[in-house]
Amino acid sequence: MREGINGLDLIDSPLISSETFKKGAILLEQNFGIDYPKEKFDMLFTMIKEEGWTEYRFMQTLKWFLKNKRYSSWTIADWFDFGVRLYPYEWYLEQQAKAGNYTKALPQMDVYIMPDGKTRGYRWKDGMDLPLEKES
Repeated sequence: MREGINGLDLIDSPLISSETFKKGAILLEQNFGIDYPKEKFDMLFTMIKEEGWTEYRFMQTLKWFLKNKRYSSWTIADWFDFGVRLYPYEWYLEQQAKAGNYTKALPQMDVYIMPDGKTRGYRWKDGMDLPLEKES
């Protein structure tokens, strides 16, 4: 977890279904006003399935994609740009050292209790919340 992990992968959700993906493909075509080649969607869906994406991760990424990608000429790599990074305690300590002390860094962070119930994941507050338990 040194570089952080994608918090979207921690959310308990079923693996993405082909039905959900098809609905997402329709929304993309409606949004961009383009009929994409079937092969492009097949390649994207294959890679998403290989990565073990859940329904939750796909829907959050799709929402982000529709809000942030302005041009119809997207690539598969664009789908893997989005994530909600959670970092380990060592990262938190580095941020604390940069800020000068605990009282400056921690109030600007969200601290999530990881699914194991023991470890914590840290991130700068940015308005994006994960449906995980937070430490107060």
